[in-house]
Amino acid sequence: MLHVAGPDPLGKRSRRMLREGKVPAIVYGYNTEPMPVTLDRLEFQKVFVKSGRTHLVDLVFDGDRTEKVLVREIQTHPRRLGPIHVDFYQPNLQEKIQVEVPVHLTGESAAVKRGDGDVLHTLHEVRVECLPSEIPESFEVDLTPLEDVESELRVAGLKVPAGVEGLDDPDELVVKIVHKRGRKV
Repeated sequence: MLHVAGPDPLGKRSRRMLREGKVPAIVYGYNTEPMPVTLDRLEFQKVFVKSGRTHLVDLVFDGDRTEKVLVREIQTHPRRLGPIHVDFYQPNLQEKIQVEVPVHLTGESAAVKRGDGDVLHTLHEVRVECLPSEIPESFEVDLTPLEDVESELRVAGLKVPAGVEGLDDPDELVVKIVHKRGRKV
């Protein structure tokens, strides 16, 4: 849950707001006009760590109205830490949407343990289509079954939950154990 305030100021007032720990944002999407809002930076960062871009976030407007949104884009300053602007997308909860879900690697391949191979992680996100409430947090890929060099996993081998449709080519490579590169002296 993330509390927001009214419209965000522009220009110099926006920079002052950033110094005060606030972040300008905009909410747009299904059945709504684009609406500028203001967030507390620390509160947003805590919520984003938990939700990422794949979980619906409750935006609370003036303490009485709540809307479900997804974090669509975060703009950052090249030299300063933290966000300087956030875009929220308000989806229609009854219609399927397309999102990119991260791929996380777990476990360790026997070939890598022996020092015979390296992990080649080629696909870091998988595009899916589903209802906003059914978006998977991530796809977990266990490297343990990939015991030998040249073992691989393709998109077709991912465990996709019911109600979620993968949009990437089923033959696209996700991860492969490749021969260890020799060091040149």
